[in-house]
Amino acid sequence: MRQVPRLRPPGCSRLTLLFLSLSTLTFGENVVLKNGIVYRGAVDQDNTIVFIDDGLKRVVVRDSKIARKDPDTTFGHWEIFRLEQPLVLHGGVMPKEAFDIKSTPWNDKGRRQFEYRSGKSRKPITMEQAIYELGPYKVKLRGVDGFWQDGRLSTKQIPRQEVLSILAKVDQTQLNERRRVASFLIQAEWYSDAKLALDNLLRDFPDDASLRETIGNARTVVAQLESTQLKADLDVRRKAQQYHDVMNRLKTFPTKDVAADTLVEVRDQLRRDEAQTAADETLAKEFRELSDRIPSDAKKAWKKPVNEMLLAFAEAPDAVRDRFVAWQKAKDDPTLKDDARFALAASGFVVGADAAVPSLEMATNLWKLRDQLHQYLASTDTGERATALDQLQTVPLPERPGQSVATLRLDVLTRLATLMTPPLNSDKQTKPGEPIIHRVGEDQNLAPTEYSVLLPPEYQPLRSYPAVVALHDGRGPGAAIDWWSAEATRRGYIVIAPEYRLPGQGDDYTYTTSEHAAVELALRDARRRYAIDGDRVFLGGQLRGGDMAWDYGLAHPDLFAGVAVISGRPFKYPFRYQSHAKLVPLYVALGDLAPAGPEIVFQNVLKPLIAKTYDVTYVEYYHRGLEDLPEEAPAVFDWMDRHRRDPFPKEFDAVTARESDDRFYGVVVREFFEGRTTAPEVVEPFAKNLKPATIKMSTSNLSNLIKIQTNGVKRLDVWVSPKLIDFNRKIEVRINKDSFSKPVAEPNIEPFLEDLRLRGDRQQIFWLKASWMSPGA
Repeated sequence: MRQVPRLRPPGCSRLTLLFLSLSTLTFGENVVLKNGIVYRGAVDQDNTIVFIDDGLKRVVVRDSKIARKDPDTTFGHWEIFRLEQPLVLHGGVMPKEAFDIKSTPWNDKGRRQFEYRSGKSRKPITMEQAIYELGPYKVKLRGVDGFWQDGRLSTKQIPRQEVLSILAKVDQTQLNERRRVASFLIQAEWYSDAKLALDNLLRDFPDDASLRETIGNARTVVAQLESTQLKADLDVRRKAQQYHDVMNRLKTFPTKDVAADTLVEVRDQLRRDEAQTAADETLAKEFRELSDRIPSDAKKAWKKPVNEMLLAFAEAPDAVRDRFVAWQKAKDDPTLKDDARFALAASGFVVGADAAVPSLEMATNLWKLRDQLHQYLASTDTGERATALDQLQTVPLPERPGQSVATLRLDVLTRLATLMTPPLNSDKQTKPGEPIIHRVGEDQNLAPTEYSVLLPPEYQPLRSYPAVVALHDGRGPGAAIDWWSAEATRRGYIVIAPEYRLPGQGDDYTYTTSEHAAVELALRDARRRYAIDGDRVFLGGQLRGGDMAWDYGLAHPDLFAGVAVISGRPFKYPFRYQSHAKLVPLYVALGDLAPAGPEIVFQNVLKPLIAKTYDVTYVEYYHRGLEDLPEEAPAVFDWMDRHRRDPFPKEFDAVTARESDDRFYGVVVREFFEGRTTAPEVVEPFAKNLKPATIKMSTSNLSNLIKIQTNGVKRLDVWVSPKLIDFNRKIEVRINKDSFSKPVAEPNIEPFLEDLRLRGDRQQIFWLKASWMSPGA
């Protein structure tokens, strides 16, 4: 017979409460990493490997990544409630692995239906699970009619209303139990519910004078904790470039019982923001007045650009105000006329203040170049691009001391490309909060490539946003959007979710070049449509998408600032590409019951990488199987917030064993020698049958040299960046024993433009291409 669960009374309240509070981890530390992330838990260390255990999961990092450890005497002192959950089955053995996990939502009795498969079961194992220990940070659960012992979940994974319903079952006449509920709510950081619980205590126990004083003090503390929480969220929204929301939050920030220093900080910030708004409005007004004073024959020609700049002032002043610094500095210069001041403002808008010019003619040319560049990058017509190319090559440019004519045009075009809105930007497609489905333009594949995009609130194409390429778990792009959307919306990330499967392919990831092409095409197309910061693009995936995140992320380290793998495993190519973890940071989360989890993923792959001081973080959940771990999303975004891509490393080593794994920071493989690539269907799980090609690149500032050593590559291209090489000096590219030298960069902008048009990566721009073929080819 099934029974309704009851909260077990604590008996001798204070002694039992103390016992329950200390039944979880008692001693803990705050481990502060050098990148600013803080982990809380009991710390253990194995030589250079540090384990931080919070009772729900353990985080593993290298000791050299830690800045300091601070004692935390409050950790583990949780308010715990035990639930009486009668069992049908009392004995059994926990499975060694669990996958294909499915579950129903939790009900107000703290129960759900649960299903999984294991290596020994031919059919799914089903059971009812019940929460037997409820805490503000985690819950413990077990099987009712099937054996599952000491299961653990984040309390945030239980709907709040169901948790409140369970807590409501305490004896409402017992003051101590009611106080425990309020304490639980405070520890869970559910401050609005905590204030209500405290108010209800006063209502139901009105004659207790000491209680009234205690509740008054507690309510003040809760109000201060809540204001701190609100302030922290406000800071997150500001970093996410959601300035209208920030202003509204500042104006409506609570004041009752809020700490004085918090109120001062909030009010000061509001004053600063209002002053900045007023300054932006004044700047726009002064610019409008300046534009009215330029010669009448120029006024008509500049009408459209002026309207564009005024609209930018109105919609995204934060993104453009710095472009007008040169004009602002020259406002009081008596030697400059209005047309020169206007030229400084107008040219600064398209090339940046440090390249602004006081010539109205040259400012006009820069705007013409900007429009022709946009035309070239956006057009699908070869004739239109040829016309635009002619203009881009011939429009006169202002001279710049210390820079050759050959490099000046490349530099100006680079500045224009960096500051312009995306070539395929469209106001009709910008719908923050609502997924948009795109079909990749100019896709020559028989099966068109599609992807979904979710934009953050207050998206504006003049700004620059981080992005995450979210690989779905086999259920389609919508499932990927669902996993990433909440935190991405809060933190101002663009989510790009490609459909990497071919029609009729099935749910499994198969390591093919077709799947890789779908992701690369989607990312390239998205960069052409949206204001994506190429140095803050991350790759993430869960389950089958996690398998692909391992594979695609290590195969293309030059594309990403980091790779987050949730319940994915590094079979086939990733097993041989492990050294690329030196180039791209990894964050891997997995349950300890996941097949091949701790034994292979951690012991054989991640632990050695962590020991090498690579930027690798491993998170292992207790008694969790191969599942999508949605509670890990906030921690993943904390990690992503602190990483940026290095688009031009001065040296790197890479290996490649698949036709599509062909680009590494401007070194592009055009053809492999036979036997150096292997089709995915014949690659062994641990990649023992691979014989990958190798690439080793290094640079020398002194010699102005790029040196490449390669083995197994028949033909390759080397794209050269001005971030690595001085284009005003003799340039040398040395590949194995062959050397290519150029006195200065040739003013051939077409390869530069085509690369920019196809990849759309405005933070990784190359000016020159050198092609090479092995003498033995």
